[in-house]
Amino acid sequence: MNAASPHVEREASGEFIVDSVGELTPAWFTATLQTCELITADAIVDAADSEVIGTGQLGHVVRTKLTYDGDSAGPGSLVVKLPSEDPGSRQMGAAMGVYEAEVRFYQEIAPLIRAGVPQMYSAAVEPSSGRFTLLLNDLGSDAAPGDMLAGSTPEQAALAIGELVPLQAPVWSKPDLLRRSWLDMARTEMLFAAVGQCLEPFRARFAHRIEREHMALVEKLAPKAAGVPRTLWKPPFVVAHGDYRLDNMMFATTPEALPIVVLDWQGARLGPPLLDAAIFLSGCLGPDERREHERTLLGDYHSALTAAGVHDFSLEDCWQSYRVSSLYPFLLTVAVSVTIAETERGDMMWARLITGAADLINQTGAAKLVD
Repeated sequence: MNAASPHVEREASGEFIVDSVGELTPAWFTATLQTCELITADAIVDAADSEVIGTGQLGHVVRTKLTYDGDSAGPGSLVVKLPSEDPGSRQMGAAMGVYEAEVRFYQEIAPLIRAGVPQMYSAAVEPSSGRFTLLLNDLGSDAAPGDMLAGSTPEQAALAIGELVPLQAPVWSKPDLLRRSWLDMARTEMLFAAVGQCLEPFRARFAHRIEREHMALVEKLAPKAAGVPRTLWKPPFVVAHGDYRLDNMMFATTPEALPIVVLDWQGARLGPPLLDAAIFLSGCLGPDERREHERTLLGDYHSALTAAGVHDFSLEDCWQSYRVSSLYPFLLTVAVSVTIAETERGDMMWARLITGAADLINQTGAAKLVD
Protein backbone atom coordinates (compact mmCIF):
# COMPACT_ATOMS: atom_id res chain seq x y z
CA MET A 1 0.00 0.00 0.00
CA ASN A 2 0.98 3.62 -0.19
CA ALA A 3 2.41 3.73 3.33
CA ALA A 4 3.55 7.05 4.71
CA SER A 5 7.26 7.82 4.63
CA PRO A 6 9.42 10.94 4.55
CA HIS A 7 9.32 12.76 1.24
CA VAL A 8 10.09 16.13 -0.25
CA GLU A 9 7.65 18.42 -2.05
CA ARG A 10 9.11 21.44 -3.83
CA GLU A 11 7.26 23.79 -6.14
CA ALA A 12 10.01 26.05 -7.44
CA SER A 13 13.16 25.25 -9.33
CA GLY A 14 16.21 24.30 -7.38
CA GLU A 15 18.26 21.30 -6.49
CA PHE A 16 15.31 18.91 -6.63
CA ILE A 17 14.41 19.55 -10.30
CA VAL A 18 16.77 18.28 -12.97
CA ASP A 19 16.39 18.76 -16.72
CA SER A 20 18.18 15.73 -18.13
CA VAL A 21 19.36 12.25 -17.24
CA GLY A 22 22.91 13.58 -17.16
CA GLU A 23 22.03 15.77 -14.15
CA LEU A 24 21.17 12.72 -12.04
CA THR A 25 24.60 12.85 -10.43
CA PRO A 26 25.84 11.26 -7.20
CA ALA A 27 25.80 14.74 -5.63
CA TRP A 28 22.13 15.24 -6.59
CA PHE A 29 21.16 11.87 -5.16
CA THR A 30 23.16 12.51 -1.99
CA ALA A 31 21.39 15.82 -1.32
CA THR A 32 17.95 14.51 -2.26
CA LEU A 33 18.17 11.24 -0.32
CA GLN A 34 19.47 13.04 2.77
CA THR A 35 16.53 15.46 2.61
CA CYS A 36 14.12 12.55 2.13
CA GLU A 37 15.73 10.80 5.10
CA LEU A 38 16.43 7.75 2.96
CA ILE A 39 20.07 8.01 3.98
CA THR A 40 21.74 9.54 7.01
CA ALA A 41 23.10 13.08 7.00
CA ASP A 42 26.67 11.83 6.70
CA ALA A 43 26.03 9.21 4.01
CA ILE A 44 27.36 9.81 0.49
CA VAL A 45 26.25 8.38 -2.84
CA ASP A 46 29.44 7.26 -4.53
CA ALA A 47 28.05 6.35 -7.96
CA ALA A 48 24.73 6.70 -9.81
CA ASP A 49 24.28 4.53 -12.91
CA SER A 50 21.16 5.71 -14.77
CA GLU A 51 19.35 3.87 -17.56
CA VAL A 52 16.29 5.08 -19.44
CA ILE A 53 13.71 2.28 -19.17
CA GLY A 54 10.71 4.05 -20.64
CA THR A 55 10.51 6.84 -23.20
CA GLY A 56 7.16 8.26 -24.20
CA GLN A 57 6.37 11.28 -26.29
CA LEU A 58 6.13 13.48 -23.23
CA GLY A 59 8.66 12.09 -20.78
CA HIS A 60 11.27 9.62 -19.60
CA VAL A 61 11.37 6.95 -16.93
CA VAL A 62 14.84 6.32 -15.55
CA ARG A 63 16.12 3.57 -13.26
CA THR A 64 19.25 4.51 -11.32
CA LYS A 65 21.43 1.99 -9.51
CA LEU A 66 23.21 3.52 -6.54
CA THR A 67 26.34 2.65 -4.64
CA TYR A 68 27.55 4.35 -1.48
CA ASP A 69 30.84 5.48 -0.03
CA GLY A 70 32.35 3.48 2.80
CA ASP A 71 29.84 2.25 5.36
CA SER A 72 26.99 4.37 3.95
CA ALA A 73 23.79 2.50 3.17
CA GLY A 74 20.64 3.34 1.23
CA PRO A 75 18.34 2.16 -1.56
CA GLY A 76 20.07 0.06 -4.18
CA SER A 77 17.99 1.57 -6.98
CA LEU A 78 15.30 4.18 -7.52
CA VAL A 79 13.09 5.34 -10.39
CA VAL A 80 13.10 8.95 -11.61
CA LYS A 81 10.52 10.50 -13.93
CA LEU A 82 11.45 13.51 -16.05
CA PRO A 83 9.77 15.48 -18.85
CA SER A 84 10.87 15.15 -22.45
CA GLU A 85 14.02 17.04 -23.37
CA ASP A 86 12.39 18.01 -26.68
CA PRO A 87 11.10 21.59 -26.29
CA GLY A 88 7.96 20.97 -28.33
CA SER A 89 7.01 17.84 -26.44
CA ARG A 90 7.69 19.52 -23.13
CA GLN A 91 5.55 22.50 -24.12
CA MET A 92 2.72 20.12 -25.06
CA GLY A 93 3.03 18.30 -21.72
CA ALA A 94 2.90 21.57 -19.82
CA ALA A 95 -0.07 22.85 -21.83
CA MET A 96 -2.00 19.61 -21.28
CA GLY A 97 -1.21 19.74 -17.57
CA VAL A 98 0.07 16.16 -17.50
CA TYR A 99 3.30 16.90 -15.61
CA GLU A 100 1.51 18.84 -12.91
CA ALA A 101 -1.24 16.22 -12.71
CA GLU A 102 1.18 13.42 -11.93
CA VAL A 103 3.10 15.38 -9.32
CA ARG A 104 -0.10 16.61 -7.68
CA PHE A 105 -1.53 13.11 -7.64
CA TYR A 106 1.45 11.83 -5.66
CA GLN A 107 1.46 14.85 -3.37
CA GLU A 108 -2.26 15.26 -2.70
CA ILE A 109 -4.18 12.08 -3.56
CA ALA A 110 -1.79 9.16 -3.01
CA PRO A 111 -1.54 9.81 0.77
CA LEU A 112 -5.34 9.56 1.03
CA ILE A 113 -5.95 6.25 -0.75
CA ARG A 114 -5.25 2.65 0.16
CA ALA A 115 -4.32 1.29 -3.25
CA GLY A 116 -1.06 0.09 -4.70
CA VAL A 117 0.81 3.01 -6.24
CA PRO A 118 4.57 3.67 -6.31
CA GLN A 119 5.96 5.27 -3.18
CA MET A 120 6.93 8.88 -3.87
CA TYR A 121 10.02 10.21 -2.08
CA SER A 122 10.52 13.56 -3.82
CA ALA A 123 8.28 15.59 -6.11
CA ALA A 124 8.91 18.98 -7.67
CA VAL A 125 7.14 20.79 -10.52
CA GLU A 126 7.02 24.12 -12.32
CA PRO A 127 3.59 23.97 -14.02
CA SER A 128 4.19 26.84 -16.45
CA SER A 129 7.51 25.57 -17.82
CA GLY A 130 6.86 21.83 -17.59
CA ARG A 131 9.97 21.21 -15.50
CA PHE A 132 9.39 18.42 -13.01
CA THR A 133 11.18 15.59 -11.26
CA LEU A 134 9.64 12.64 -9.44
CA LEU A 135 11.66 10.24 -7.32
CA LEU A 136 9.90 6.92 -6.74
CA ASN A 137 10.64 3.52 -5.30
CA ASP A 138 11.85 0.85 -7.71
CA LEU A 139 9.64 -2.23 -7.83
CA GLY A 140 12.63 -4.11 -9.22
CA SER A 141 12.27 -7.84 -9.72
CA ASP A 142 9.22 -8.11 -7.44
CA ALA A 143 6.76 -7.23 -10.21
CA ALA A 144 6.33 -7.59 -13.96
CA PRO A 145 4.53 -5.20 -16.32
CA GLY A 146 1.30 -6.06 -18.07
CA ASP A 147 1.26 -6.35 -21.86
CA MET A 148 -1.53 -4.72 -23.88
CA LEU A 149 -0.98 -6.79 -27.01
CA ALA A 150 -0.93 -10.05 -25.07
CA GLY A 151 -4.14 -9.00 -23.34
CA SER A 152 -5.36 -9.48 -19.81
CA THR A 153 -5.81 -12.78 -18.04
CA PRO A 154 -9.00 -13.15 -15.97
CA GLU A 155 -6.85 -12.94 -12.83
CA GLN A 156 -5.26 -9.66 -13.95
CA ALA A 157 -8.67 -8.25 -14.84
CA ALA A 158 -10.01 -9.13 -11.39
CA LEU A 159 -7.04 -7.40 -9.75
CA ALA A 160 -7.35 -4.30 -11.95
CA ILE A 161 -11.09 -3.80 -11.45
CA GLY A 162 -10.85 -4.69 -7.76
CA GLU A 163 -8.10 -2.11 -7.26
CA LEU A 164 -10.51 0.64 -8.27
CA VAL A 165 -12.24 0.36 -4.89
CA PRO A 166 -9.26 1.38 -2.69
CA LEU A 167 -8.37 3.99 -5.33
CA GLN A 168 -11.83 5.57 -5.32
CA ALA A 169 -13.63 4.99 -2.03
CA PRO A 170 -11.43 7.18 0.21
CA VAL A 171 -11.91 10.25 -2.03
CA TRP A 172 -15.37 9.45 -3.42
CA SER A 173 -17.01 12.67 -4.61
CA LYS A 174 -15.26 14.77 -1.97
CA PRO A 175 -16.20 18.46 -2.43
CA ASP A 176 -12.60 19.64 -2.10
CA LEU A 177 -11.65 17.73 -5.27
CA LEU A 178 -13.62 20.27 -7.28
CA ARG A 179 -11.52 23.07 -5.81
CA ARG A 180 -8.17 21.67 -6.95
CA SER A 181 -7.16 23.53 -10.11
CA TRP A 182 -5.18 20.63 -11.56
CA LEU A 183 -8.34 18.49 -11.50
CA ASP A 184 -10.43 21.16 -13.23
CA MET A 185 -12.73 19.70 -15.87
CA ALA A 186 -11.32 22.17 -18.40
CA ARG A 187 -8.38 19.80 -19.05
CA THR A 188 -10.75 17.05 -20.11
CA GLU A 189 -12.91 19.41 -22.16
CA MET A 190 -9.77 20.54 -24.01
CA LEU A 191 -8.96 16.94 -24.93
CA PHE A 192 -12.47 16.21 -26.16
CA ALA A 193 -12.54 19.46 -28.14
CA ALA A 194 -9.57 18.20 -30.16
CA VAL A 195 -11.23 14.96 -31.26
CA GLY A 196 -13.16 16.38 -34.20
CA GLN A 197 -10.11 17.88 -35.89
CA CYS A 198 -8.32 14.51 -35.60
CA LEU A 199 -10.92 12.69 -37.69
CA GLU A 200 -9.17 13.02 -41.06
CA PRO A 201 -5.68 12.05 -39.77
CA PHE A 202 -7.26 9.09 -37.94
CA ARG A 203 -9.08 7.94 -41.07
CA ALA A 204 -5.89 8.10 -43.12
CA ARG A 205 -3.87 6.16 -40.57
CA PHE A 206 -6.31 3.60 -39.21
CA ALA A 207 -9.19 3.02 -41.65
CA HIS A 208 -7.38 -0.01 -43.09
CA ARG A 209 -6.72 -1.42 -39.60
CA ILE A 210 -10.27 -1.45 -38.21
CA GLU A 211 -13.67 -2.71 -39.31
CA ARG A 212 -15.67 -0.45 -41.60
CA GLU A 213 -18.54 -0.27 -39.08
CA HIS A 214 -16.11 0.94 -36.40
CA MET A 215 -14.72 3.61 -38.74
CA ALA A 216 -18.30 4.70 -39.39
CA LEU A 217 -18.81 5.06 -35.64
CA VAL A 218 -15.70 7.25 -35.44
CA GLU A 219 -17.08 9.43 -38.24
CA LYS A 220 -20.42 9.73 -36.44
CA LEU A 221 -19.16 10.49 -32.92
CA ALA A 222 -15.91 12.43 -33.40
CA PRO A 223 -17.62 15.67 -34.53
CA LYS A 224 -19.85 15.52 -31.41
CA ALA A 225 -17.08 14.79 -28.92
CA ALA A 226 -16.58 18.32 -27.60
CA GLY A 227 -19.81 18.36 -25.63
CA VAL A 228 -19.46 14.95 -23.95
CA PRO A 229 -17.86 15.91 -20.60
CA ARG A 230 -19.99 19.01 -20.14
CA THR A 231 -23.33 17.34 -20.92
CA LEU A 232 -22.87 13.72 -19.78
CA TRP A 233 -20.43 13.76 -16.86
CA LYS A 234 -22.38 14.26 -13.64
CA PRO A 235 -21.55 13.61 -9.95
CA PRO A 236 -20.41 11.50 -8.26
CA PHE A 237 -16.83 12.08 -9.34
CA VAL A 238 -13.63 10.21 -8.52
CA VAL A 239 -9.98 10.81 -9.33
CA ALA A 240 -9.62 8.60 -12.39
CA HIS A 241 -6.30 7.35 -13.71
CA GLY A 242 -7.38 8.18 -17.25
CA ASP A 243 -5.14 5.58 -18.96
CA TYR A 244 -6.00 2.48 -16.96
CA ARG A 245 -4.38 -0.17 -19.14
CA LEU A 246 -2.13 -3.20 -18.66
CA ASP A 247 0.92 -1.25 -19.84
CA ASN A 248 0.51 1.02 -16.81
CA MET A 249 0.31 -1.80 -14.27
CA MET A 250 2.80 -4.05 -12.52
CA PHE A 251 1.82 -7.48 -11.22
CA ALA A 252 3.55 -9.26 -8.34
CA THR A 253 6.12 -11.94 -9.08
CA THR A 254 6.92 -12.65 -5.41
CA PRO A 255 4.62 -13.36 -2.45
CA GLU A 256 5.93 -10.29 -0.59
CA ALA A 257 5.00 -7.81 -3.33
CA LEU A 258 1.68 -5.98 -3.71
CA PRO A 259 -0.53 -7.97 -6.11
CA ILE A 260 -0.91 -4.94 -8.41
CA VAL A 261 0.68 -1.49 -8.58
CA VAL A 262 -0.74 1.22 -10.85
CA LEU A 263 1.82 3.49 -12.55
CA ASP A 264 1.91 6.63 -14.71
CA TRP A 265 -0.60 9.08 -13.29
CA GLN A 266 -0.09 11.84 -15.89
CA GLY A 267 -3.67 11.39 -17.08
CA ALA A 268 -5.20 11.74 -13.60
CA ARG A 269 -8.45 13.70 -13.75
CA LEU A 270 -11.91 14.00 -12.29
CA GLY A 271 -14.24 11.58 -13.96
CA PRO A 272 -17.21 9.22 -13.61
CA PRO A 273 -16.55 6.24 -11.32
CA LEU A 274 -16.58 3.67 -14.14
CA LEU A 275 -14.19 5.60 -16.41
CA ASP A 276 -11.16 3.45 -15.62
CA ALA A 277 -13.20 0.25 -15.73
CA ALA A 278 -14.42 1.14 -19.24
CA ILE A 279 -10.85 1.85 -20.36
CA PHE A 280 -9.52 -1.44 -19.00
CA LEU A 281 -12.34 -3.76 -19.99
CA SER A 282 -12.69 -2.39 -23.53
CA GLY A 283 -8.95 -2.26 -24.20
CA CYS A 284 -7.38 -5.13 -22.31
CA LEU A 285 -9.95 -7.87 -22.92
CA GLY A 286 -11.25 -9.00 -26.28
CA PRO A 287 -14.95 -8.29 -26.89
CA ASP A 288 -16.00 -11.89 -26.24
CA GLU A 289 -13.91 -12.10 -23.08
CA ARG A 290 -15.26 -8.77 -21.87
CA ARG A 291 -18.86 -9.86 -22.35
CA GLU A 292 -18.14 -13.10 -20.50
CA HIS A 293 -16.58 -11.48 -17.44
CA GLU A 294 -17.75 -7.86 -17.16
CA ARG A 295 -20.97 -8.39 -15.19
CA THR A 296 -19.18 -10.49 -12.58
CA LEU A 297 -16.25 -8.06 -12.38
CA LEU A 298 -18.44 -4.97 -12.08
CA GLY A 299 -20.82 -6.68 -9.69
CA ASP A 300 -17.88 -7.55 -7.44
CA TYR A 301 -16.61 -3.96 -7.77
CA HIS A 302 -19.96 -2.57 -6.73
CA SER A 303 -20.26 -4.93 -3.75
CA ALA A 304 -16.77 -4.01 -2.56
CA LEU A 305 -17.49 -0.31 -3.04
CA THR A 306 -20.58 -0.62 -0.86
CA ALA A 307 -18.59 -2.52 1.76
CA ALA A 308 -16.04 0.32 1.70
CA GLY A 309 -18.71 2.82 2.74
CA VAL A 310 -20.08 4.16 -0.57
CA HIS A 311 -23.86 3.90 -0.20
CA ASP A 312 -25.22 6.49 -2.64
CA PHE A 313 -24.34 4.55 -5.80
CA SER A 314 -26.69 1.76 -6.83
CA LEU A 315 -25.88 -1.10 -9.16
CA GLU A 316 -28.05 0.64 -11.75
CA ASP A 317 -25.96 3.81 -11.26
CA CYS A 318 -22.86 1.68 -11.75
CA TRP A 319 -24.03 0.40 -15.13
CA GLN A 320 -25.13 3.85 -16.26
CA SER A 321 -21.69 5.22 -15.37
CA TYR A 322 -20.14 2.36 -17.35
CA ARG A 323 -22.31 3.30 -20.34
CA VAL A 324 -21.37 6.99 -20.20
CA SER A 325 -17.71 6.13 -19.61
CA SER A 326 -17.51 3.88 -22.68
CA LEU A 327 -17.30 7.02 -24.84
CA TYR A 328 -14.05 8.11 -23.19
CA PRO A 329 -11.63 5.41 -24.43
CA PHE A 330 -13.21 5.52 -27.87
CA LEU A 331 -13.04 9.26 -28.46
CA LEU A 332 -9.72 9.85 -26.74
CA THR A 333 -8.10 7.06 -28.75
CA VAL A 334 -9.07 8.96 -31.91
CA ALA A 335 -7.33 12.10 -30.64
CA VAL A 336 -4.29 10.65 -28.91
CA SER A 337 -3.39 7.98 -31.46
CA VAL A 338 -2.62 10.48 -34.22
CA THR A 339 -0.31 12.55 -32.00
CA ILE A 340 1.98 9.58 -31.25
CA ALA A 341 4.80 8.50 -33.57
CA GLU A 342 3.68 5.76 -35.95
CA THR A 343 5.04 2.30 -35.14
CA GLU A 344 3.71 -1.14 -36.01
CA ARG A 345 3.27 -2.23 -32.40
CA GLY A 346 1.84 1.11 -31.37
CA ASP A 347 -0.71 1.21 -34.18
CA MET A 348 -1.74 -2.39 -33.44
CA MET A 349 -2.42 -1.28 -29.87
CA TRP A 350 -4.45 1.76 -30.95
CA ALA A 351 -6.47 -0.37 -33.37
CA ARG A 352 -7.19 -2.83 -30.57
CA LEU A 353 -8.30 0.01 -28.30
CA ILE A 354 -10.67 1.56 -30.84
CA THR A 355 -12.12 -1.86 -31.74
CA GLY A 356 -12.77 -2.81 -28.13
CA ALA A 357 -14.23 0.59 -27.25
CA ALA A 358 -16.48 0.55 -30.33
CA ASP A 359 -17.84 -2.83 -29.33
CA LEU A 360 -18.54 -1.57 -25.80
CA ILE A 361 -20.34 1.50 -27.15
CA ASN A 362 -22.48 -0.68 -29.40
CA GLN A 363 -23.27 -3.07 -26.54
CA THR A 364 -24.30 -0.31 -24.13
CA GLY A 365 -26.02 1.90 -26.71
CA ALA A 366 -23.82 4.82 -25.61
CA ALA A 367 -23.89 6.42 -29.07
CA LYS A 368 -27.52 7.39 -28.41
CA LEU A 369 -26.32 9.60 -25.55
CA VAL A 370 -24.76 12.07 -28.00
CA ASP A 371 -27.48 12.06 -30.65
